[in-house]
Amino acid sequence: MEYYRTDWGFAYGEREREPLARVMVSTTDSGALLIEHTEVDPTLRGQGIARALVMLVVQRARSEGRAIVPRCPYAAKLLNEEPELVALITRS
Repeated sequence: MEYYRTDWGFAYGEREREPLARVMVSTTDSGALLIEHTEVDPTLRGQGIARALVMLVVQRARSEGRAIVPRCPYAAKLLNEEPELVALITRS
């Protein structure tokens, strides 16, 4: 099992199979990364996989100099709880 980038965001699982977890990301008109949805298979919940997926988006945003729009409630909560990540949040 591994984390990997996809056309629609990041995933966790085996590349040849349906991902067991995913974070759906798109780009806003202003160029920010929009986190639309985070999903983890119920059998894997509580293992930090959703957090790791959101942190991959954070890593991408930082490396590309982009902001993040956290539409996903989980991502919004995570980003707002960590002071060093709050600066990445934008509304558009």
